Order: sequence, then structure tokens, then C-alpha cells
Amino acid sequence: MATSQRISIHAEVPGYAKVCGILGLILAIVGVIIPVFGVLFVTPLAIVAGALALYGYYKGMGIAILIINVINLLVSPTFWVNIGAGATLSGATGEQFLTYFDALGVLVMSVLIIHKRR
Repeated sequence: MATSQRISIHAEVPGYAKVCGILGLILAIVGVIIPVFGVLFVTPLAIVAGALALYGYYKGMGIAILIINVINLLVSPTFWVNIGAGATLSGATGEQFLTYFDALGVLVMSVLIIHKRR
């Protein structure tokens, strides 16, 4: 009689990914609550933390952070004003950089979702 063993391979999520996931979720929620300041200064931090969580394969939390950030950016007038400002506002380069960082960060997080474990 042959015995079969079921081997379950559960990859452990690194500690930094768990911490970044929780921190990113908190920052994403705070970014939604704080209207202007949140999109420009809190959301980029949430994106960095979410990207680190996704890089550490903490997919569930990373996807939640991504969804909250995308919704926040879509409904934020501050984000769209800075995107639309382009070269029309002089001296707004810092805010525009953060706005483009948000957009690029969302794309990076989307790529990290499909990132495979080695």
C-alpha cells in the first residue's frame, strides 16, 4: 500500500513586508481622510510601503493598499489639478513631482502584483 504525503509549501512573508503592509494600509486610509495634504504627502508614503509589501509577497495587503490609493487619486481634485497644470503653473514643480510619483507608483504596484516568487 503506497502512502501519499501532502506537502504544503507556504512561503513565509518577511517581517518587513508585514510591517510595510500594515503601515501602508494605515497611510492609504489617512490619505483618503486628509483632502489636499493627503494626496501630496501621505499617499506617496503609502505607495512606497505598499510596493515594499508587494515586493515581499504580502499580496493581499498590497492589493488593498493599491485599491485605496487608486480610488483616492481618481476622486482627488488636487491630483487632477496638478496633472492638468503641466507647465502652466510656475513654481509648482514639487507638487507636480509628487503627483507624477503617485501615478508612477500605482503602475509599479500593479506590476508587483503579478511578480512571481523565485
